[in-house]
Amino acid sequence: MKKLIGLAAIISTAAFALQVYPIPIKMDSSIRYKELHIEQDRGKYQVFIKTWNQNKGEDILRDTKDVVAYPKLIQAPKRVKIYRKQKGKIEIEKAYRIILKELNVKPTPGETKLVKTLSIPVFIEPVSKNPKLEVSCYGDVLKFKNSGNIHYKILSINKNKNMQYILPNQIKEVQHVGVSGTVKTNRGDFKYQCIKTQRRESK
Repeated sequence: MKKLIGLAAIISTAAFALQVYPIPIKMDSSIRYKELHIEQDRGKYQVFIKTWNQNKGEDILRDTKDVVAYPKLIQAPKRVKIYRKQKGKIEIEKAYRIILKELNVKPTPGETKLVKTLSIPVFIEPVSKNPKLEVSCYGDVLKFKNSGNIHYKILSINKNKNMQYILPNQIKEVQHVGVSGTVKTNRGDFKYQCIKTQRRESK
């Protein structure tokens, strides 16, 4: 089970970590709720859920009533339940973000303390998964086109970590080093070969 540790940078002799799991949160059509476990922390947090879309590779978060979290105010350690309000099967994966924002942060004199904020992916999976990612290259830019019905997560490009999500029916462009190489994703590896004279494709 994957865990995520969020660190708050503190200019002092102390440091604190927030540990949460599972990462990401996945729900299929038959599941009405999942639990997010929050450990190793005594902080207070406000919980938000946003619908997560992308436009030309940029993330867009908006308020939603389709998925809710309870409780909305917590003190760790705690479990937060994420409820899916809409019933029925879906054809294309839906994406959300659950956001934990630390409250009541009061640094002592002489300290600079940063507020901990975590944004965690939530995916409601389609009844039938159809992954399909196209990788093309021009110049120093890699173009990823996700024409499937579930997300992809880029893990690395030529062994360089590059953690980015590509939601269904979205295109993302990233700069890279080298005219050829391998892109590792959560759904397998993709080889690419750049052609210097290749023209940029229209979107």
